[in-house]
Amino acid sequence: MRSRRALIGHAAFLSVLAHDVGGQVPSSGGSTQIGKEWELGSRPGRDLEQSDGKIDDPTIIRYLQRLENKLASAVGVPPAEVRITRSSDLYVSMPAEGVLYISGGLLRRIENEAELAGLLAHELAHAQAERAATPERQGTGTVRVGCVLQSKLAPAGNENARERELQATTAAIGYLKAAGYDPASVLDLFSKLAYEHPVWAKAIVPEDLLALRVKTEAEGMPAGGYRVGSSEFVQAHAMLETALSRSR
Repeated sequence: MRSRRALIGHAAFLSVLAHDVGGQVPSSGGSTQIGKEWELGSRPGRDLEQSDGKIDDPTIIRYLQRLENKLASAVGVPPAEVRITRSSDLYVSMPAEGVLYISGGLLRRIENEAELAGLLAHELAHAQAERAATPERQGTGTVRVGCVLQSKLAPAGNENARERELQATTAAIGYLKAAGYDPASVLDLFSKLAYEHPVWAKAIVPEDLLALRVKTEAEGMPAGGYRVGSSEFVQAHAMLETALSRSR
């Protein structure tokens, strides 16, 4: 399975941007609720875009959004609106309900579509956990700090951080299976990030990832296998490198 993943993961990504990965890109206005949430939380988002810049190449954004929509649709949860900053730092940020920023530096670190799906699934899981914990919240315009990867804007804090990350990663594995992606991909990505950034490893604990990997691989895979790479990912990744190389 590992060798097959490596072969597919480095093979693809050059042609299929017209092919829909699943779901529909949200309309420009989005839902009424998401619109209200974004209006309330737009100041942190604008501040982030002003400080780090943004990448708004429609081809890259459409690809990321289709993948987000596919994952959300597979498990029946609301998708986020995905945006990209130009920062070389590694982070995600949700300054408003339903809006997810991913830094160019973090996207650059991702090696295949399944890992990208794993990151999106992990953030969807955090959003669902926060929604379930505070169902009455109507958008406060404050930066969410549910995921340790959001530490670019605000420290995630130590209280229950390990438990939150373990729960989100466990949920992400289920999301990936539902959408047909290799569930071990989120473990591959987070293992790299935890190894390279010891501060994150305090919450994304290698022992937890190993235990999840053992459990996941013991379950085997469906007869048709899992999706790992795609030509869309290869092209979007190349376009991202070009966009990041341009001056802001």
